[in-house]
Amino acid sequence: MTAFGRLWRRAPLWRTSLFIMVGGMGMAAFFPTPTLKKHLPWLPGKAPGASPAPTQSAQGNGGGTPNNSPDSVTAPDPAIIQQAGLHLAGRIIPLPVGEWHPILAARTGPHGEISQQVLTRTSLGVVSGVIVVEASQQPLPPQAVDDLERPCHDDRNYASQIVEKQGLVEECAYIGNAFILPGSPNGGPFVSAAFDRMNTLGFPVPPLMITLGWYHAAAQGTQGVQIEAVETLIAPIEPGSRQLLAPPPVWTKDGIKTNPAAAKFISDVKTWMPGWTDLLRRGFDGKLDANAIPIAPTRDPSAPKAP
Repeated sequence: MTAFGRLWRRAPLWRTSLFIMVGGMGMAAFFPTPTLKKHLPWLPGKAPGASPAPTQSAQGNGGGTPNNSPDSVTAPDPAIIQQAGLHLAGRIIPLPVGEWHPILAARTGPHGEISQQVLTRTSLGVVSGVIVVEASQQPLPPQAVDDLERPCHDDRNYASQIVEKQGLVEECAYIGNAFILPGSPNGGPFVSAAFDRMNTLGFPVPPLMITLGWYHAAAQGTQGVQIEAVETLIAPIEPGSRQLLAPPPVWTKDGIKTNPAAAKFISDVKTWMPGWTDLLRRGFDGKLDANAIPIAPTRDPSAPKAP
């Protein structure tokens, strides 16, 4: 019997390690990291988060225009740090206080009219916030706002507010929660892909986040509307950990009444809501200076503490 054969029979731990090593190499080949794929492009797998080939948009624009423009998805460098405000679709979207990292960006719609972006914020190594932005680059058909207020009418929301100025502006905001389940966070395929990339990149995402959603549409001309949707997810966690302030079952509209820590956090979000939505509205209306964004409305309940 050869030396290899004797080792194979007498060293079960070494044998198990060999199986794990071979399996790990196979997984790395078929699911390589972006860095590994860059240096070894001949590997059979595709790097997570890499931009997919352009695909045909599945949504029509409701106005009879041929749907002939592909969607475009890009995976920015997550090492980039953005603060204060985000320039998107010719407008300024304010960012809550802290350092934000771009995760995924896209252009969608029949002619690429809508820009989308997801950014994440970390505090002491843990994700304390995620912001999902969708904004129109050019006027959309009025039908684009038919379901604008739907999220604000959910009875499970902690709070909702709706603003209507007949024929001019539609706006609503709500406070709810989102359970961050593997592969199925709320928000559709684009948001799911963003959370998948966060997991791949090693961002520690809490199992539940509180959502403050803001949806705004304004008429432009006689036949079109401009829209903007900003969903700000903040983590109800103890600073520097993924430990929720209260167990997941507590975070229902009625459940928070039984837990002082959860009730206080939601109360703090409700207090923050008017100033934050007003700041978003000013950005939409072009009344926000990217170099002079007021700090107070950007301090959400999960914002990093000042040293």
